[in-house]
Amino acid sequence: MISEKEKEILKKFGAHLKKLKEARNLSYRQFYANSGVNTGDIIKYENGSTAPDIITIKRLAVGLRIHPSQLLDFEFGVDFAAGLE
Repeated sequence: MISEKEKEILKKFGAHLKKLKEARNLSYRQFYANSGVNTGDIIKYENGSTAPDIITIKRLAVGLRIHPSQLLDFEFGVDFAAGLE
């Protein structure tokens, strides 16, 4: 089970993913065609209801034509030195 803080991180990831997609003017259909990631799954990631695995992160990055590290380049809101609460 994931903590409330981790749920917030998923929502922030989703918002970041959506922002990246919209900045490239990609429709869900185009994003699917570029990445091979199911549209329903993309929506779940954007909503923060589920987390992609590492292979899916790679596919999302390919679909956006970015390095995978850019998908994780957002403010987590976590003091990593202190650990997750």
